Amino acid sequence: MMKTGHREHYLKVFSILLLGLGFLQAVHAKKYSGLKVHGDYRVLEPVVSEIPKNRSGVTRKDVLECVRQKLWKEGIRPERPRINTHFLEVDLVILSKGTAFTVEVSLKKMAQAYGYDPRKIGTSVKLPQGRYGLFGDAGRNKSYILEAVEEVLDEFLLDYKDSNLN
Repeated sequence: MMKTGHREHYLKVFSILLLGLGFLQAVHAKKYSGLKVHGDYRVLEPVVSEIPKNRSGVTRKDVLECVRQKLWKEGIRPERPRINTHFLEVDLVILSKGTAFTVEVSLKKMAQAYGYDPRKIGTSVKLPQGRYGLFGDAGRNKSYILEAVEEVLDEFLLDYKDSNLN
């Protein structure tokens, strides 16, 4: 019979192993043709939607700075490509009562640069890619929301980089 102290130790080790396996599974990148870009994928302009005044105090400027820093850390210059072919769209929506938020990240491509008629589909197009988003409690502080933005960016950037590496 196993002593209680040993059992607790083995349960902790087992729990850590399970968490580690879940983490390894969660960081598996996927290739999407919709994330493959013309030119240098290491140049990606972030575009952040307007964010109305809210309880958490998060602003468009805060989100843009968070995204820029994350891109730099990943070896991606947060600026417009020399030839405007694609951009990173970040939508952070906070409900009017300020109780919840949703953040979505996607790669948008300029239609004409990818052979689509902009008169038929518009100036930009979102081609098949993963779903990068989450929702949370907007009543929490600014850092909580910015961490959520970073979490979604992590998922996106993993697939984006993998999709552009030959």
